Amino acid sequence: MMSNPSAGTPQHLLVDAIHKAMADALAQALTPSWSVEIVRDGESEPDSAPRVCFRLSLSGALQGSLAIQIPQTDALLLAQKLRSEAADAGVELSADHKQALQTLLQQVSVALTATLKDQMGAVEAQLTAFETPAWPGKALVLQIAEPSAGKVTLELRFDPELTTSLAAGSGESVASQTAPPSGPVATESSLDLLLGVGLSLTLRFGQRVLTLREILDLGSGSVVELDRQVQEPADLLLGDRLVARGEVVIVDGNYGVRVTEVIDPRQRMDHV
Repeated sequence: MMSNPSAGTPQHLLVDAIHKAMADALAQALTPSWSVEIVRDGESEPDSAPRVCFRLSLSGALQGSLAIQIPQTDALLLAQKLRSEAADAGVELSADHKQALQTLLQQVSVALTATLKDQMGAVEAQLTAFETPAWPGKALVLQIAEPSAGKVTLELRFDPELTTSLAAGSGESVASQTAPPSGPVATESSLDLLLGVGLSLTLRFGQRVLTLREILDLGSGSVVELDRQVQEPADLLLGDRLVARGEVVIVDGNYGVRVTEVIDPRQRMDHV
């Protein structure tokens, strides 16, 4: 069973994201009158009643699977509402009913990944029909209700991989909260691994846009006029990013550049 997660932790963010995603999906598929409640300490005795199960596999910023189990009687009630059918507990849960549930949960997974992307990073989710999960432990209970329809219970179980992924994220969250403020020392430490990397610089005297025909017409002796005056400084580029400007000089028979203007180092590092 998952304990009540602390605010700001990955577990708390995931639970809140599930709550919001389910509320948004129900509001679109049914009406806003359906309420969503999460019971975090909802451990119950094992129940052998038949269930409809789906598996939500997560990858990216979170790794692992979430099993969504719905008691068959609740699944039928919810599916009938989704299909605008009259409530009838005596009918069999059909493939169409299960498809309606899967469509709703697919909308939930889309809303869930959109919320998690803003809070934890890019997460991909894949929803599939599923047998009863083999891993033990119920993470939380989610109840959705509507005054005229009653309550529907969904049990959500986190597999060991997802539990580990959330725990690892919690460690990173704590570390980031307790880490000293960033400054010159932290920046220099982070750059130590990069300072020996070779980077190619390019000196640009100017540029000119030519049509394809003009390029094909180029030959020996052709003159291409650039967009820069002789007295103007040349550009020093790292890739396609401007890092400095300066005067062109000759050093031991080779071209060189005497730097007269340097772009702000923070702007340069943003693009390295």
